Amino acid sequence: MALSLDSKIRDILRSEEGKAVMEKYAPGSSKDPRMKLVGALTYRKLLSYPESADVAKFADQIDADLKACSR
Repeated sequence: MALSLDSKIRDILRSEEGKAVMEKYAPGSSKDPRMKLVGALTYRKLLSYPESADVAKFADQIDADLKACSR
């Protein structure tokens, strides 16, 4: 499965490599129970929320890392 910022959170969390990318930029995020509530959102949409501002500044790197997982 090809991963990117346009992938749904639940799909990223199903991939061990995807989880690792989330952990790299937002430590603890893959184990956060709130991720189940936002599972249907894309990662891009999640990063658009003000609470994600610290992580959103790395959007380009996150997208590249997620795409690299898919190769």
